[in-house]
Amino acid sequence: MKCRYVLTLAVVLSLFSCKNDKDEDKPEPSAESSIPAFYKDANNNQPTFTLIVNQANEVVEPHDLDFHPFRENELWIINKGTDRSGGSTVTVFNTGLENQTSEWREDDNAWHFMALPSAISFSKDNGNFGTSANILDANRSGGTFTGPSLWSSDLNVYAKDPGPGLNGSHLDMLHGSPYCMGIESDGDNAFWVFDSYNEHIVWYDFAADHGPGHDDHSDGIVYRYPEMKVTREPDVPSHMVKDIPTGILFVADPASNRILWMNTLSGRIDRSLPLVNELLESHQQMKNLEWGIFTDQNVVNPCGIEVIGDILYVSDNSTGEIIAYQKETKVELGRINTGAKSIMGIKADKNGQLYYVDAGLNNVIRIDQN
Repeated sequence: MKCRYVLTLAVVLSLFSCKNDKDEDKPEPSAESSIPAFYKDANNNQPTFTLIVNQANEVVEPHDLDFHPFRENELWIINKGTDRSGGSTVTVFNTGLENQTSEWREDDNAWHFMALPSAISFSKDNGNFGTSANILDANRSGGTFTGPSLWSSDLNVYAKDPGPGLNGSHLDMLHGSPYCMGIESDGDNAFWVFDSYNEHIVWYDFAADHGPGHDDHSDGIVYRYPEMKVTREPDVPSHMVKDIPTGILFVADPASNRILWMNTLSGRIDRSLPLVNELLESHQQMKNLEWGIFTDQNVVNPCGIEVIGDILYVSDNSTGEIIAYQKETKVELGRINTGAKSIMGIKADKNGQLYYVDAGLNNVIRIDQN
C-alpha cells in the first residue's frame, strides 16, 4: 500500500515564487532551458505540422493520448465515443515511421468501464493505463457510480473476451469520482484524478488489480484533497501532468481559466470519510496541501498539459494555441498557433517532440521543427 507523506520542501516551493510584471524583472531563459527551435524562427514562421492518424484510422473525437512506456514508438489515443457505445482506443505502432500501422479497439463493456473517457495515462512502472470518465453515472441509473478505470496494455488482454461470467477486460474500477475530467499516473496502479463532481483532486490506488473482468474493489485506497477547489468545463478535459523531479502536479482548470500546481509530497490525513458506492481499504480526507495558481493570465481554456525538462506546455482549447512556460519562473516563452479546431491532450515523445489531438478534426498531429 502506498502512503502520502507530509514534507515541506523549501526548494520545491521556491520554484513557484511570483515575479512582478515588469519586463525588466523577467529572467531570460538559460541555454539549458531554451525552448525548441520551432519557437525561434526569425521570420516568425510556423513549425511543420505532420499528420499521424485521422478518421481514416478510426480516430473520432479523440480527447487524449499517451506513449507506451516500454514499447518503442507506440502511441495510444482515446476516443470519446458515445453514451451508447462508450469510448475506444486507437494504438499506433511505429509512430511516424514508414512502417506505421494502427489498430482500433473497443472493450465489450466500454459502455460502463470506458464511459465517455476524458483522458488516458500510462503507468511507467507496469505498463497498465488508467482512464477517466466524463459522466455522472456509468450505470445511467440516476446515481453517481463512476470513476477511474484500470486497464492492461497487454494486447492479448485489453479488449479481449476474459471468459464466461466475466465483465469486460478492465483490470479494476473505482466509483467515487463522477465527471472525472483528467487522470495522471503516480506509479504502479496509483493515479491522480480531476474529480469535478466533488470539485477537488483525488488520489486513487487500485492496489492489486482484480484481474480482467472481475469486480473486487475492496483493496482500493482513496485520498481526497478538498483544499484546492476545481470545477468542470463540460466539454473540455482538465488534463494533468506530474513533474517527477519535484513531485509537483500541474493541473489544467479550464472552467476557471487557470493552471494550478500542487505539491504531491505535501498534505496529511485529516479524517476518515464514509464509504461511497463500494467497499474500500481506505477513504481519507487530506489537509495542509501546498498548492497555488501557476497562471491565470492570457489563458482561456487550458486543456492539455505536458512538462519536458523545465518547460511546461499547455494547450488552450479556446484559441488552438500551445503555450510554453518556464516551469520555475512561470515566464511565458512562446506560443504555437496550431490551427486546431478543438485541441485537447498533448504529449511529448522520447525526443521531446510534441503531439496533440484535435477532437474537432478527428486527427493526431506531430509538431516538427522547421
